[in-house]
Amino acid sequence: MATPEDLYRLLNANQPPALLLLYGAEPYLIQRAVRLVRKAVLVVDNDDFNDNQFTGRETTAGQILEAVLTLPVFAERRLVTIRDAQHLPAAEMEQLIDYLQQPVAETCLLLTADKIDSRRKFFQSFKKHGLIIEFKPLAEKNIAAHVRQVLEQREVSISADALRLFSSMVSTSLHEIHAEIDKLINYIGTAQLVDIKDVQAVVSRGRAENVFELGNAVGRGDSAKALTLALRLSSAGEPPLRVLSLLVRHFRQLWKVRELQVQKASTQDIARIAGVPFFVVEGMVQQGKRFSRRDFVQAHELFLETDLAMKSSGADPAALLESLILRLVRKTSHKKGG
Repeated sequence: MATPEDLYRLLNANQPPALLLLYGAEPYLIQRAVRLVRKAVLVVDNDDFNDNQFTGRETTAGQILEAVLTLPVFAERRLVTIRDAQHLPAAEMEQLIDYLQQPVAETCLLLTADKIDSRRKFFQSFKKHGLIIEFKPLAEKNIAAHVRQVLEQREVSISADALRLFSSMVSTSLHEIHAEIDKLINYIGTAQLVDIKDVQAVVSRGRAENVFELGNAVGRGDSAKALTLALRLSSAGEPPLRVLSLLVRHFRQLWKVRELQVQKASTQDIARIAGVPFFVVEGMVQQGKRFSRRDFVQAHELFLETDLAMKSSGADPAALLESLILRLVRKTSHKKGG
């Protein structure tokens, strides 16, 4: 399968593919790629003659074929975009397969989707004759490197402590990361170094603090506080699956902190290795003391079980998250009591 870099090379060489499908779980990168394709294909962005846009739920194969078979007007190329292509009915997809085998060279047919069913004949034919590119989400372990790279591209440096704090306060969403970076850049003005005080002043703290407090509440065995914080996060627009991922992240860091504390590592080393701000280390050490290695293993088994249930069981995700928190608290309360 082609990579994003393959696409960028084609666009830089002014060779946009006639068939292009962009999909995956990272909408920021997909939207960025779409903008680059539009810039490469269309002479002007608002080209009413050569810019056709459809959505998978609301279009038909007939409409798409009429657009792709129309030669460009006063331009070299035409762009036909189908957003949310995964919702295009199978019967409509079938009618497009012949076109995929012989696409019009002057037309770029661009599809975007969250996910695709690669077993379908349509996507198999698309892969054979066109370019399919998956945009995967940023891995948690790569947040810091990505932030540093983006800042370097803007000729700005960031201290190690500031980078750890920033990385601990954002999710893996590139929309969120880049929005917070933009806020930092605007805040520091003409300065060329982001320090920890800048991150503390600018980056949205609400969710990060609530997630940390959620971990604290579970560690203390305070079910009422934990459930209240989970509800607060959900009310602020955080989907239960995202809250789960943030809780998993907190426990993963907590486990690292506990292991390092047992090894008598310094506060600075714990912060650096576990990837947490130095000023929260002491609090996380106290939390970690409430858990044995077996407790951490069992907690992560619960996380995996809940993640699977949220994605496949059809049960209410919020209820599953509540159940998880109560089960974690019971384990901690039992340990505290005995």
